[in-house]
Amino acid sequence: MQFDLTGKNILLGVTGSISAYKACDIARLFVKAGASVHVVMTPAATRFVSALTFEALTRNPVLTEESESWSSDLNHIEIGKKCDIFLIAPITANSINKLSKGVADNILLQTALAFTRPIIIAPAANTQMLKNHYTAGSLKMLAVNEYHIVNPQEKLLACGDIGSGALADPEEIVAQSIKALFSDDFWQDRRVVVTGGGTREKIDEVRYLSNYSSGKMAKALVLALHSKGADVCYITSTDTADLPLDVYVIKVESAKGR
Repeated sequence: MQFDLTGKNILLGVTGSISAYKACDIARLFVKAGASVHVVMTPAATRFVSALTFEALTRNPVLTEESESWSSDLNHIEIGKKCDIFLIAPITANSINKLSKGVADNILLQTALAFTRPIIIAPAANTQMLKNHYTAGSLKMLAVNEYHIVNPQEKLLACGDIGSGALADPEEIVAQSIKALFSDDFWQDRRVVVTGGGTREKIDEVRYLSNYSSGKMAKALVLALHSKGADVCYITSTDTADLPLDVYVIKVESAKGR
């Protein structure tokens, strides 16, 4: 997924989940796209990944309880003023419930409470913790308050249970963050159909007519429209593995359909 994020500032929040190590990949993807990434970590997050790791990846100082300074902009008020979006990935059930209630008892939650631009959260927790009616209610409350939620995956969890709770893939989280970053009112929820890729038109059981179309331009259009907030349906004969999950894909072989 190729986007030029030069000039964009991303605030990445990391909470105390076993998935915290995946935040390193998220930071790397943003940096690769040209963005400047600033990281804030809860005390629990530093038990899984060190602040030094993120400083090496982003080349920016990391905001923690220990590093907060009021003689610079490395504090929970100033760091958010220069950032375009605040992505909290992973966010634990504990932080979800606190965030929905306006509790600010650590440096990350204080930063979130002071942040005035789009906030995206990517939950990662045990299935039952996320299904608990308190957590489910908190997620609904955050959605009502225009937080963008990147749903977790269903798979084998670190605790050994199988269910929904694993952090979404870093590429998916970045795609949804880009959507929050570039969302345009004109394109919001507009339904757009994009076609791409060479079809195979059957002559007989052995032969067919086709072309060398790669579908790259169509895929670029899909990503651009998705980033603006459009509801995209992509009809294609090419690979779609790296597209955002909320792009509706119809796979075809010929112009007649599937």
